[in-house]
Amino acid sequence: MAMERRLRQTQFTKREVLDIVYNDKINNPYEGGLNYRRPYSDALVKEKKLKIVTGGGAALEYEFLDAHTLRWLSMGKWREEYYECYEAAENIYFFFHMHARSYPPQMTAMCVDLGTGLVTLNNAQIGNDDYTPRDTSSRISFGALDRGGVISAARHSFTDDFVGKVAAWWIGDIWLTHHYINPQFFLNEILGFGPNSVFLTIAEPAQYVKIKENIYVFSWREMAGPGIMGMDVMDWSKMQSVGMFYGISEADRLECYSFSRRAGKWLSVEDRKKLHKEGIYSVVGDLI
Repeated sequence: MAMERRLRQTQFTKREVLDIVYNDKINNPYEGGLNYRRPYSDALVKEKKLKIVTGGGAALEYEFLDAHTLRWLSMGKWREEYYECYEAAENIYFFFHMHARSYPPQMTAMCVDLGTGLVTLNNAQIGNDDYTPRDTSSRISFGALDRGGVISAARHSFTDDFVGKVAAWWIGDIWLTHHYINPQFFLNEILGFGPNSVFLTIAEPAQYVKIKENIYVFSWREMAGPGIMGMDVMDWSKMQSVGMFYGISEADRLECYSFSRRAGKWLSVEDRKKLHKEGIYSVVGDLI
């Protein structure tokens, strides 16, 4: 059995992190190691503007100039940023952008349901005093679109719908399984290709949000590795997702890039016994 241990990455000072984030002229953070992504969506360009009301009556304002350029109102000033947007499900869109020259380095990702007008926001930053300067921390919050003064009182919410489920996912060029063990953690099992070739199993902090029936936001931090944050919008009806990673990668470079889970399958106890005896393709062969 091939067994590997994923070691914590080189630690950096806050100054070194800022140098990686802002002074690397070669690296494109929007290109990452998982080489499959959905086509970009220009749906928000058609919307042109979004005003999102969050807790306490605060509001975020966005203008979408084209498929990759937005303006957003931050601290009384309009800022122009590169962004990426993807269709996660019918009328549900996932977009994200970094904050230029912010300290600490920050990123915002959102799941926007244009049907209900509800929004889940994830604000992330690199550097957290509870961990290390290279770890990414994030905070999920909820809001609603202001459509000419009409604002829904409903909100997305955290959920325990995942708890007790196990899924196999194809992401990039690898298969892995997720054991959703409780509302705050999941067990991430990265799989090899032969019988008994499981080579990495780690428990990582996670959050789960219900957007609507069969549509969920899943967010986690890879604390056993480089400390990056992942977030994606999962469509259980199709067992696929669209998401992104943000943070300092295992290659010690800034990454803020999208990915998609191309195929997934819920695993029974018998499936899991067969998987560990005969390999991952014994239970996902029908998806290939």
